[in-house]
Amino acid sequence: MPTYPFCTPPKKLTQERFVNLFSTKVCTEKGSGSWIFASRKNEPGASSQQADAAIVVAVMQRAGGAHLVMTREFRAPLGAYELSLPSGLIDVGESATDAAIRELNEETGLTLARVVHVSPPLASSAGLTDETVALVYGEASGTISREHQTEHEDIEVRLASIADLRKLLGPEQSEIISSRLYPILVGYVGAGAIALPLL
Repeated sequence: MPTYPFCTPPKKLTQERFVNLFSTKVCTEKGSGSWIFASRKNEPGASSQQADAAIVVAVMQRAGGAHLVMTREFRAPLGAYELSLPSGLIDVGESATDAAIRELNEETGLTLARVVHVSPPLASSAGLTDETVALVYGEASGTISREHQTEHEDIEVRLASIADLRKLLGPEQSEIISSRLYPILVGYVGAGAIALPLL
């Protein structure tokens, strides 16, 4: 007798370089149904050991206080720009911290000078993909530069004060904001300050 719920082995539906669609059958005690999802892996499924991508929550001290490092980048699925955080895939053999250091530098020119917290792998959007991400909190330093962005990246870097974050939560705001960024904005605005976690 099978233990419910369970999924059948995923079948690959597309042959793309970076991300593919897979189908599986989800079986429960009440019945079964098909499910299609995206994955960057050759063998899909969540891995509790290593996140697929690193999201960098970088705080930078400037005149006037702490600022959050944000990115604004055109996203093809949206057909529009998204306000988010520096991020990128974790390479084979690389830690989430190493990926965060590399990605922050590539996308912004900044250095992740001190890491204070790394989350466990977190589900990115479990209804659509098996991707997991790690949030890497740290202190940034240096000068903003687009010099290290890859040929397919066109990323604008923004350093946002607490006043800027309040505006982003206001009724006049028109940016598309990443679901990864929005809770951080609410947290900082609710606390009244941009600060790294003390864990």
